[in-house]
Amino acid sequence: MESQVKEIIARVLNVDVGRITDDLSSGEIPEWDSVGNLAIISTIEQELDIEFPLEVLFDLTSVRSIVDEVNRLYDA
Repeated sequence: MESQVKEIIARVLNVDVGRITDDLSSGEIPEWDSVGNLAIISTIEQELDIEFPLEVLFDLTSVRSIVDEVNRLYDA
């Protein structure tokens, strides 16, 4: 699941997947601004057929936090 999420993030941001590391966060690269973050969340929800709870949306600002939440939703 982690590699799939990283591929989605890279595609949405239009960057090489090699730039998408576990510790990368919003704002660390120019492509990942607030609009980019919304696009990432929306695309992941659509492509993985999940819905992030509203209470976690503002916490989803790093690759690790997004991957962890996707894994949590799939395990639920």
